[in-house]
Amino acid sequence: MKGLYLILDVVTLLCPLILSFDNRVRYVKSWGNVLLASTAIAIPFLVWDVLFTEKGVWGFNPEYLVNISIFGLPIEEILFFWVVPFACVFIYECCKFYFRNMSWRWLTLGVQVGILAYLVFLSTKNPSGWYTLTTTIATVITLYFWFSGRSLPQISIAYLLCLIPFLVVNGVLTGSWIEAPIVWYNSKEFSDVRMGTIPMEDAMYGFSLIVANILLHEQILRWRGMKSFSSEKAAALKP
Repeated sequence: MKGLYLILDVVTLLCPLILSFDNRVRYVKSWGNVLLASTAIAIPFLVWDVLFTEKGVWGFNPEYLVNISIFGLPIEEILFFWVVPFACVFIYECCKFYFRNMSWRWLTLGVQVGILAYLVFLSTKNPSGWYTLTTTIATVITLYFWFSGRSLPQISIAYLLCLIPFLVVNGVLTGSWIEAPIVWYNSKEFSDVRMGTIPMEDAMYGFSLIVANILLHEQILRWRGMKSFSSEKAAALKP
């Protein structure tokens, strides 16, 4: 189906876009901040993407694209790095509001330990594969900034919630429920261990993209001396 990847981008964007005007979270007030953070994070991810596409680590099926490319990447793939962070930071802001009175210390520890164990497992499968290696490095860097930064307890629950739509979209991209994958992978460059059709590395790739955007979003808020609207509302509702 021509344009399927673009449809996935639009569907991913649509729900947080519509709900941005909700009076409790008022995500619309964070749009500028999220755009700034996602643009900064998109740059290294796009460089990574361009290099790996040229190297043949992964590629794209033209049957599902609108066939507009920039730097060798489909326009849909480029939009992915703004659409997914927009949706995921929306989920994070909702978590900050709706889970404001809950402690996530043990869940956060569990997620962090689980990610480290996941990386150890992957590294035993194909440590020299380019996708396995670079995803491990990106995840370790993201974990470092999460560990060393200010405590943000809602990151753990937000990441777990983001995984649900992320894996559904990724499932379609990698060939679930359709005749052929939209995005294909060179089996020599990753562990070749999959969750259905999804390479296991994709969960860590998603972690790096999602959590890096959340961390930078929060850092920009601090640089500007601002609080997100959801945090202000949550503070106002505390007894």
